Amino acid sequence: MKFCSECGSTVVLRVPSGDNLPRYVCSGCGAVHYLNPKMVVGCIPEWEDRILLCRRAIEPKYGLWTLPAGFMENGETTLEGAARETWEEAGAHIEMGGLYTLYNLPHINQVHLMFRARLLDLGFQPGVE
Repeated sequence: MKFCSECGSTVVLRVPSGDNLPRYVCSGCGAVHYLNPKMVVGCIPEWEDRILLCRRAIEPKYGLWTLPAGFMENGETTLEGAARETWEEAGAHIEMGGLYTLYNLPHINQVHLMFRARLLDLGFQPGVE
């Protein structure tokens, strides 16, 4: 981060008063900018003991198989995000189930939440991703 999103001044990386970790602090308005982990949500779509996987059509990990998942958007719940990602990546109609697992990946600043889901039909199709 180089510039403040509040006023446009340059930011410096330092430990703000009362904190214990380095943060980007604006040299102009004093705003403290927190960089927190990204939330990744997805699901395990099941149909008669089979799992729907997606083959990546873009980087990163082009060509590899994965479960439908991606970054949460502002204003959505984890379940809404997982259902949206499944629709975007696989065109699949699903019924969301409960949380299956949670992965903490501090080395890449991410938290992954994977839910169980039931495919409602076999009308899925590859998405652009």
